[in-house]
Amino acid sequence: MFSRRAKSAELSEPVDDGYGKGRPTPKRREAEAERRARVKGPRDPKARSKYEREKRMKDRRLQHEGLMRGDDRYLPARDSGPRRRFIRDWIDSRFTAAEMFLPSAIVILVLGLVGASQSAQAASTAIWLLVVVLIIVDTFIWSIGLRRLLRTRFPDDPHKGDIRYAMLRALLIRRLRTPKPQVKRGQKP
Repeated sequence: MFSRRAKSAELSEPVDDGYGKGRPTPKRREAEAERRARVKGPRDPKARSKYEREKRMKDRRLQHEGLMRGDDRYLPARDSGPRRRFIRDWIDSRFTAAEMFLPSAIVILVLGLVGASQSAQAASTAIWLLVVVLIIVDTFIWSIGLRRLLRTRFPDDPHKGDIRYAMLRALLIRRLRTPKPQVKRGQKP
């Protein structure tokens, strides 16, 4: 039990204790050299620039994926926080007339340019006015409901710009929204 053989047998076998070590602690000189190599990267200028470029691309990719997921660590200040998350989910869970603004603007523009006749241009102008009025009325109606919900959900956190943030999100086509919608249409936020 207290003999030298028992100790040497225990020390010679690497033991995996669940912490992932399973090896002896490196010497200080080796640890410092390894740390310097990780910090500095390659010494060759071409290899170093390639290493730094790959590192930047990896960081950007991680940041973009986090942004698209809606991870608060990667969101800009205007999008972060539980209040803005609720607004995003609330807008994404419903269909708004403002969402059809961009597609209708493209159609109206094409009608106005292609149709050389006076009647086609008049029709495009009428459609344009109808779309704008529909968007204004719809936005007015849902903004009242959203204000009421925000007052009940977040009574201690008055915040300016919430309705403007919601309108800007509602104007975008669902596929183009950043961060990507986390709720489906009709689902409660």
